[in-house]
Amino acid sequence: MLQHIVLFCIDRFRGERSLAAIDHLLNGKKTAQTLQDSRWYNVSRLFGTVPIDRSRLLHIARKLEANGWINKVDEHIYRITSSGKEELRRFVFPPYVDGWKYMNESSLFWKRLSLLIQTVTNIIHRTPFEPIHRDERIQSFVKRWLFQHKHMQKIARSLYEEMYELLGRVEERDANIFVWRLTTHDRIGWTNEQIAYAIKEEDVTVSLSFQNVLHFILEVSEKEKEKFPLLFSLREQMRTQLTSSAQKTWEMLKEGYSLEQIAELRRLKKGTIEDHVVEIATYVPSFVTMPFLDENKRKRIIQQARQLKTKKLRAIKEALPDVSYFEIRLALARWDKEDD
Repeated sequence: MLQHIVLFCIDRFRGERSLAAIDHLLNGKKTAQTLQDSRWYNVSRLFGTVPIDRSRLLHIARKLEANGWINKVDEHIYRITSSGKEELRRFVFPPYVDGWKYMNESSLFWKRLSLLIQTVTNIIHRTPFEPIHRDERIQSFVKRWLFQHKHMQKIARSLYEEMYELLGRVEERDANIFVWRLTTHDRIGWTNEQIAYAIKEEDVTVSLSFQNVLHFILEVSEKEKEKFPLLFSLREQMRTQLTSSAQKTWEMLKEGYSLEQIAELRRLKKGTIEDHVVEIATYVPSFVTMPFLDENKRKRIIQQARQLKTKKLRAIKEALPDVSYFEIRLALARWDKEDD
């Protein structure tokens, strides 16, 4: 599984990004470049889904090269071969995993859900317990949630029915892995590593199976909130695609502050604020780039990117010396939204 994921990334990056970019993507590093790459190269689903250390990534790359699936084009930069593409056709990525979409929700939702299930089962069976999550914000949320709903037996039955319905829609193996992670009154939830050892699977496979179900629950509970009201209610005050710092910049932009003013007031470099603007342009449909990017320049940037068949900033900059890197990044961020 991990080899195929790395191979998939190399294929998507088309020899324009190094292994470091794959490292940052899989580990969910929230840099401006990684956030942009995840969208430009259509790999956002993988964002933060497979934590991996650099040495393991290098080992996988060497193995892929030895198999003839990739070729080195520069230091730590590879392109996929025809045999690599053939191998990649056999790879089936878990259908519901979307690391970027749920990066700010999945962990928080899981902690709320798992602590709720632990709490409800222990209260019903009148057994003392130590909360599996020590975070006071998680504990406070669950306490407040239980106080609002009150009738414990009814909650337990409704929560069971909602979970049973959703788990019945996914593969049995994935559903089992998800349930094995849960802690109740009579059992401690297993870690991904424990599950991998028990079922003799790769740890990455188990982790992605778990995320597949978790992201599926998030997706369906939002689309069918009337059918899954309890699960949907656990998502209170969670949803945002922007990083917290970019969100602050976005709020100040809407208030009319300039980039220079925002940088000064927030005591950040102007380049950092520009990073935020590119992030906002990428993920906020209502954002208009016109104040920061002349329309003629935008069209020239997109035209050059098409001619060069690349999204490498340096290549576009060399062809268009009169435009800034910020303008290039902004144009590419809005390519699919503003291009004619």
